[in-house]
Amino acid sequence: MERNKLKFSEFVDLPVIDSHLHLWTIRETLNEETLRKQGEKLVEIVKRGDIEQIYTSDGDAGIYLKAKYPRLFYAGASIPQCQKESVDKIKLDWEKYIGELVEIGFDGIGETGFWAHPDRKEERVPLDHSHYEGFWSACEALGCTVLCHVAEPEEFWDEKLIPDWAKEKDQLYYEEGYPTKEELYAEMGNVLDRHPDLKVVLCHFYFMSADLERASNFLDHYENTHFDLSLGVELMYNISRRRDDYRSFFIRYDDRILYGTDIGVSTTLQQHLDRIWLIRNFLESDEEFFTPRTADKLLTRYKEPYIGLKLPRATLEKIYYKNFQRLWGEKPRKININAAISRCEREGNAVVAGTLKRFL
Repeated sequence: MERNKLKFSEFVDLPVIDSHLHLWTIRETLNEETLRKQGEKLVEIVKRGDIEQIYTSDGDAGIYLKAKYPRLFYAGASIPQCQKESVDKIKLDWEKYIGELVEIGFDGIGETGFWAHPDRKEERVPLDHSHYEGFWSACEALGCTVLCHVAEPEEFWDEKLIPDWAKEKDQLYYEEGYPTKEELYAEMGNVLDRHPDLKVVLCHFYFMSADLERASNFLDHYENTHFDLSLGVELMYNISRRRDDYRSFFIRYDDRILYGTDIGVSTTLQQHLDRIWLIRNFLESDEEFFTPRTADKLLTRYKEPYIGLKLPRATLEKIYYKNFQRLWGEKPRKININAAISRCEREGNAVVAGTLKRFL
């Protein structure tokens, strides 16, 4: 039986910044009307979900949100996707490229989503490939925080354990030709070894929640890395299986963990609110509870409950907003509207360019 006791009004009275959120209309179908409506829906989420600010990983659309709703949104920039067949043909001056993004008003890079769902080895360019070396170097030199999605839950590499929704999305990494989870970790490890001052937030607890000791060793070894708590709920499920040990972990590493929801994988207001509620209830209560029936289908329904951590207020302060502000700034960067319009037009994003012209 579900015992969802805490209501939004009962959560701790603290600012909450969502470090991991997306619009839920892809760029190819985006028009000015849907962009406006989704911005309005995000504002409603802020009010209904008791969120203070949002970091949205939507590239140019994030600049529109910053212009439309000053001080409410931070924006993460996208970077060009590259596949193996074209990698030798694409030459980027990464320092100039990232510098321009910062000048426009982007607050960070990513979520670097095209690494989220790994292509087959014959197609993908590894994270530690020389093509991306300039990217990592530029972000490190400029102090530009990267929200980075690497790997997936270990179940996706097991045909017997993979959830049905992942099969429907063809995330069948147990099939021949895909990199293993360990190979992806090795690539990211090479990047971090080469760039010790790189500020990285690894999405979804870096998919290490099933191995507390490994997660601890990783954070100890790479001192500029952080984990976000954006759902899939496998992280809450795994953490609940070692609830007391993980409660100590969260308190010990409270300056390395950030609140996030991955709203945008969800699509309706209720689904968005369910994601906010799940993580806050997990962090603030000590109740046993389950995925709400109204939540989106990507949130697995486990037979065993989640068990809340009931973290102290000082830890919640860091997870909810202080760590974010340390990495991305206490307030969003100012926008250079003319530079943003020029970039949108150059990149063929006429929808956002058109909306931004209204702010001149």
